Amino acid sequence: MHTLKPVASSTLSLPTDNYIYKLTPAAPGTFAAISSDDSLRVFDANLNASVLSPAAHAGVTSLSRFGDSLLATGGRDGKVKVWDARAGKSVVEMQTGEFIVAKLSKSIPSWDAQIGYMHGSSVGESAGEKLKCDFGLIPSSETGPGSLGGVLPRDEYRRGGHGAGLIPGRCSLLLQYHPTRSNILLSGSTDGLANIYDTTISDEDEALVQVINHGSIHHAGFLSERAIFALSHDELFSVHPATDPDDAAQEPEPVQFGDLREPLGCEYIAQLCLGAQPYIAAGNKEENRLDLVPLVSGPWSLDRENLWRLPGAHGEEVVRSVHLDEQSSSVFTCGEDGYVRVWKPEGGPGETAQSESKSKARPKEKKKDRFRPY
Repeated sequence: MHTLKPVASSTLSLPTDNYIYKLTPAAPGTFAAISSDDSLRVFDANLNASVLSPAAHAGVTSLSRFGDSLLATGGRDGKVKVWDARAGKSVVEMQTGEFIVAKLSKSIPSWDAQIGYMHGSSVGESAGEKLKCDFGLIPSSETGPGSLGGVLPRDEYRRGGHGAGLIPGRCSLLLQYHPTRSNILLSGSTDGLANIYDTTISDEDEALVQVINHGSIHHAGFLSERAIFALSHDELFSVHPATDPDDAAQEPEPVQFGDLREPLGCEYIAQLCLGAQPYIAAGNKEENRLDLVPLVSGPWSLDRENLWRLPGAHGEEVVRSVHLDEQSSSVFTCGEDGYVRVWKPEGGPGETAQSESKSKARPKEKKKDRFRPY
């Protein structure tokens, strides 16, 4: 086991009793965060922060990097916005109607979409990249904090892809394109299925090239070109080979990890950190820690002996987002305590000047309703 030490922390000058939903890289050397006060803030590696927008949305829910210095946000107000972090302003805005945009993420060639409740339309170009969305609406009867919906490409929406899991009023869906093959689309839903489609095939039956029956999907995506992961809402985890219909070779059996909470000694999975080396971010509020557990291939397994532990983490509060920053050899985390924290390996370079020296945990107060992606 290895240990990361906290070297800096900051509330990014958030008002008291607010919490940070998500952080993501912005321009080189800078980052962005969305918070429960609906602000969009940018900060550097030393946590020097500024407010890009004090009210990005009426109920901000999602944040994603869209390109160099470009950020995309979505919210309960049914809007999608693209922001230029250098210019400090919104450069594209799309109104999707009276629906919640649950998640946004970039794909190839344009948007992939973990986007919830979204109308389809083309919304313009910025910095040479087209932001476009051609999705069919799948509504939900719930529009309060934590309710999720989803979208499918229009043709697939007409055909239906997840049966009862996509009945209006009962759906929760995520979508992701393959990392290198822009015609391959993964969808996951609360119906328990993760489906893989070839979007170049118009025939309904032939377009569906793979079905993974996992359980109510919380997160799913591509670990690599030939591997798919699925994580359920009750922390069941599995890795499956991505089927290639043009390859007659026998695929390996899926690896079923079961409930990750027991083997990892955690209470929740914050996220799966993708990259050359994937990590599972496993949190334990009672023990005030977060572990980054390597997920290694050949065959897929959890390398618990080489996990990285973040002692203290965000105290008794949930860690909401984790970013592994190779440029600064640091780990950035944010959580429901309202802090961004920077972590470095023990024995590494000395601590940076903290934005809020030896910052104490904020006093607990009654929290307002909040968007909960899990």
